[in-house]
Amino acid sequence: MSMEDIQIQDNQEVEVENLNGGKSTEEITKPFNPNEIDVDISTVNLGSLIDQLENDEIDLQPDFQRVTDVWDNVKKSRLIESILLGLPLPSFYFSEDPVSQKLSIIDGLQRICAIRDFVLEKENPLKLEGLQFLKNFDGFTFSQLARPEVKRIKSLKITMNTLRKGTPLDVKYIIFQRVNTAGVPLTPQEMRHALNQGPAAIFIKELADMESFKKATNYSVESKRMQDRDFVNRFIAFFIGYQDYMGDLDMFLNDKMGELNKMTSEQRDDIRVSFDKAMKCCYEIFKKDTFRKRYKQEDRRKPISKSVYDTLSVNIAWLSDEERKLLLKNTEAFKAGMIRLFNDKKFDFSITTGTGKKYNVEQRFTMVKSLIKEIISL
Repeated sequence: MSMEDIQIQDNQEVEVENLNGGKSTEEITKPFNPNEIDVDISTVNLGSLIDQLENDEIDLQPDFQRVTDVWDNVKKSRLIESILLGLPLPSFYFSEDPVSQKLSIIDGLQRICAIRDFVLEKENPLKLEGLQFLKNFDGFTFSQLARPEVKRIKSLKITMNTLRKGTPLDVKYIIFQRVNTAGVPLTPQEMRHALNQGPAAIFIKELADMESFKKATNYSVESKRMQDRDFVNRFIAFFIGYQDYMGDLDMFLNDKMGELNKMTSEQRDDIRVSFDKAMKCCYEIFKKDTFRKRYKQEDRRKPISKSVYDTLSVNIAWLSDEERKLLLKNTEAFKAGMIRLFNDKKFDFSITTGTGKKYNVEQRFTMVKSLIKEIISL
């Protein structure tokens, strides 16, 4: 299964999505030239990496790191123990930011956080615990180590693989996916966030924090692992570029986040207003049932469906204020129409199986658009 297919939702309020219809691999809809890959591979002392951390040359992205720094102190301590033993560490992967020139972490965040917490943290430094071989160091902080141990840590050879700033963003994203396999893999949205620092990342977080979005999703889409930002990214991508969709949702969301970075603040404000209006309108119609499948009026409430969310929210965002008023005047008719759609085999398939396939995206968007047109014409 693909990475998107096997995403596990800790929150049972969000339905696990089947993007590729059970296929084990994703279709490549945007081939790239291998010559565009510019990777600098260097072997350096760990002390050099520590120096870069200390001088803020590596972007740990505080809001990003907070939800991914998941190692407990024993696991962190055993990494430090491995370093003291002189054991080789897996390679580190970085991406060079073209604007700030800082390095963003692609793979190795947990290890870097552990090293930072032990070597550089002043207020609450990591105290070694649970060691298996060097038990005499249990309870030690970095400042308590003797000179030979400090030298051993800083002289350990590590491999740094850096994607240079000339490498196209979509190529960086594909490489990010390929190497992001160890430890706790990043979610696709965390990867997009790491590679699209700037106005887009800030803007998406702002929309995810909007009360209208939280209310429409019944406060059930968590910020943990950037699940809420994934929802927002998805709305924006289809809202500004539905016609560009070719069947690879991952790359589509990444591309549109890149476009968002290049927009003016006025253009982003227009998106903000449309998003807010769509969320409020959807909630006014469906209340706590917003973005959820309903096959019968008496059904129990189901989890939020991402495919229902993108189709419904974007179609409603595309409406004029007058059209939204007409839709709201016919709320019951629209709700009944949606139940009819959920019971339509073609529509149900498009929101249930292979939801990322181009045909299914077009199918559900077209059918909801037609229903809305029918309702506002009553």
